[in-house]
Amino acid sequence: MTRAVYALMGTVLFAALLIATAGFESLLLDRDVISEPDAGTVLGPAMAAAALLVVLLALMRSAAVADRAEGRAPESRGTFPAQPADGVGPGRSAPTGTADGPGAGAPRTPAPRLLPPALVTALLVWAAMVVVGSVGYALVRDDGAAAVLFAGRYVLSPFVLGSALWAGLVVLGVGAASRVDPSRGSPRSFD
Repeated sequence: MTRAVYALMGTVLFAALLIATAGFESLLLDRDVISEPDAGTVLGPAMAAAALLVVLLALMRSAAVADRAEGRAPESRGTFPAQPADGVGPGRSAPTGTADGPGAGAPRTPAPRLLPPALVTALLVWAAMVVVGSVGYALVRDDGAAAVLFAGRYVLSPFVLGSALWAGLVVLGVGAASRVDPSRGSPRSFD
């Protein structure tokens, strides 16, 4: 399975975790996730959509970086930006510096680290949800001060913090799972 498929599956997993977490938080705390009655029905889903977009982009970027580190990344040539490198296709990988192939003796680049992208993604999800919620609520209320008040209330909200935590864990887990290559028999190192 390609890393792009892992990224899409990870995004779907994050969406399911986000919905389940919001439901359980609402049930256990006995309040709405967005407690402002005049916020409307679109603000919460807009915040969740922003978080989903951040996670999808982070997972796709992690997949591209890991593929590039292994020499399997597509190169950009011509008008289509994702054309594979010469000799690379389904089931075949790019030369990695074997003695009989191009780039003989070239060292392989180390695998990208797992923890920094997960932490950055969690921080970006947190920021995106607060910004989208604040701007959306300010637009609904037609008041700039409402943005600051909304951000102050939701910066430490269980909905926002839980979403950021799940985002970091999903990116970490998908990054680790996508490094296991059954054809090699052992997983790649987790530096």
